[in-house]
Formats: sequence, C-alpha cells, structure tokens
Amino acid sequence: MMGAKTIGCINHPGMEAIGRCRQCGKPVCKQCGLTGAKGIYCSEVCKEKHEQFIQRAGNLEPTRGYRPGVGFRLRQLLGVLITLAAIVCVLGMVSYLTYIPLLTDLTTRVLSLLGF
Repeated sequence: MMGAKTIGCINHPGMEAIGRCRQCGKPVCKQCGLTGAKGIYCSEVCKEKHEQFIQRAGNLEPTRGYRPGVGFRLRQLLGVLITLAAIVCVLGMVSYLTYIPLLTDLTTRVLSLLGF
C-alpha cells in the first residue's frame, strides 16, 4: 500500500498545502491561505463569498419548510375515509355473522335500508 500523496498549493505547486479553501476547495499553503472565522480561504474573494453565504443562510426563516398542497391533503383524507369504510364493513360482517347486541341490530337496520 502506498503512502498518502501530498497536495501542492494552487499558487505554489512546490509547496505542500495545509488545507483547502472553505469556499472553492482549492488547496492552499501557509503563505497563500487566508484564515477567517469559518476556516481557510484561497483569496479575499472566496472569503467574502463564504461570509455572504453564511449571512444569507442565517437570515432564512427558520419555519420555512415543506408545506403539503391541497391535493396531498385530499388524498390523505380519502385514504382515511376508505380505511374507516373498510373498518365499518368488517364490523358489519362480523356483527351479521355473530350476535353482538347493539351492533347486530344496527347492521340489520342498515342492510334493510339498503334493500338486503
């Protein structure tokens, strides 16, 4: 297995890089690297871009997120209604086949209203 390859600076290929720019990822040496609050940068431009990004990210609304639309809510409601209808049908079948005092009477009345 071979050892780790050293990476040269973007501006000084002969010098070993001490890190990568926080904004663009370019390797920089001690001489080129600008140290900022959030890390090392290859230039003043990258440092400013990253600081602006951090500032914009901090200004975003913390409550912003995914809000489902009306279609999603209707499908969700339809799923709940279908599930409830299936439960009612199963309870009706069970009460029709076995005697459950209140439920059997109710099932018999509903079936007679439906013409069964």
